[in-house]
Amino acid sequence: MSVSVSDPTEDIELLSRYINGDETALTELVKRYQRELYGFIYHHVGNQADSADLTQKVFVNLFLKANQFSGKSAFKTWLYQIALNQCKNHFRSNDRRKISEDVEIEHLPLITEDNYIEDLGTREEQGKLRNAVSRLPEKQRMTVQLRLYQECTFPEIAEIMSGSVGTAKAHYFQAIASLRKMLQEENYETHDM
Repeated sequence: MSVSVSDPTEDIELLSRYINGDETALTELVKRYQRELYGFIYHHVGNQADSADLTQKVFVNLFLKANQFSGKSAFKTWLYQIALNQCKNHFRSNDRRKISEDVEIEHLPLITEDNYIEDLGTREEQGKLRNAVSRLPEKQRMTVQLRLYQECTFPEIAEIMSGSVGTAKAHYFQAIASLRKMLQEENYETHDM
């Protein structure tokens, strides 16, 4: 499965049409982003029902706050900021972070410049990666998920997470180093038994 690539200009045009009363434009935006937003949210909450509910809340926010889009960022970035805020609100309201063991990483693309992660092809290795990603500090985990699974650029990640591009890159490369170390330690422990 490949993450959909949308034209930022078309997104803005659709949003403008919706603001001006064209309900079909909102339906088109939902179709464009529903699957990838659900995947993004699922990586954070690890529960299908909660992910579906939170995805719906993102689109309700879009419906209610379309006029608040300032155009300072890409529409996709703004939508992901809403999704990230929904995830944070979910964790605050549940007062703990849920991690599901049934997250199927193989259904989401692993796209990165880092050959180490690209080489993790088997189901067992992807399970180890999923487990390792879940143990990363929150900002590193979010950065990895946005970069690898949602194919966001570093400037997009910086906007979504309200930080700088340098900080986004630092979180990403620290996360990759941590993942490499965790996975190497697991392989060492497995071979040692």
